[in-house]
Amino acid sequence: MKQALRVAMAIALTITLCISLAACSKAGEAAEDPAEETSAEENGGYTGYRQTILYYMSDDGFVVPVKRDIPWEEGIGKAALSYLVDTADNRADTGEMGLQALIPEGTTYTLRIGDDGIAVVDLIGLSACKDAAAEKAMVQSIVNTLAEFTRIDAVTITVNGKKVSALPCGTKLKEAMAPFALNAEDGEVSASTEGASALTLYFPNTAGSLNVPVTRYIEGGANVESAVRELILGPQADGLRCCFPEGTELLAVKVEEGVATVDLSGEFLGAQYTEGLIEAAYDTLFLTIGGIEQISRLELMVEGEPCELVTETSAPVFANEFR
Repeated sequence: MKQALRVAMAIALTITLCISLAACSKAGEAAEDPAEETSAEENGGYTGYRQTILYYMSDDGFVVPVKRDIPWEEGIGKAALSYLVDTADNRADTGEMGLQALIPEGTTYTLRIGDDGIAVVDLIGLSACKDAAAEKAMVQSIVNTLAEFTRIDAVTITVNGKKVSALPCGTKLKEAMAPFALNAEDGEVSASTEGASALTLYFPNTAGSLNVPVTRYIEGGANVESAVRELILGPQADGLRCCFPEGTELLAVKVEEGVATVDLSGEFLGAQYTEGLIEAAYDTLFLTIGGIEQISRLELMVEGEPCELVTETSAPVFANEFR
């Protein structure tokens, strides 16, 4: 009887120990691989697809945001990164839009998101990018894509589980990188200039297929008026297009109750003679102003009168949408 009791107690102890070990194992796994991104509740309860902003490099060499609906799954942040890897499938998807995924093919990765809002991406088996520009754009695409998720404020990139100060082509890595200002222009005013302000301006590429964000530094404050004036001046880089005929001036601009009103000089009417230029001007004005103040509508005026050339123009919700 005592022998049977001892056997029963031993069995019970073994079962308890196994359960405890399993619980510890699960707890350890949770600590090492926390939830990578938003839950279904944060996605409005919708579990089919998630509207996600991904950052690619255009064939013109600019980093651009593109809205894409990707299948919803747990660990959606890690899933988003899969679209940035230069695989045959991704090349087929993005090539028609003139976009390039920049994480070299064959690279795998892990993603951990801390409670402090810092995500750690470990790139495993990373081979060298084709050049320094592509490598820098790869870092920007990873950081800015992940920073679109509400739980992520900054990103740390490691390689094969180790912290590195720079990547093979020389791109320097910081401990925690906030979203990058994209496609910064060279000019007399730079980020290091005392009193400089950064403006994000949108210009179409020469093909008219993409809206490209450009960072321009100006003296003085960044506001709607200064942004529109700089937009009218046009881009500095090749491969981008100015939507405003030479001589166009800003007469007035205001934003009231979510409606932006922009009044331009008569020279703007010359845009009607270039196919698609009026629509492109509208989109770039909306995107540029919308990056400073929240707006739902844009009213375009010429010499104080409504611009009749703008017909049935819908406001762009995103700079670019995957198609």
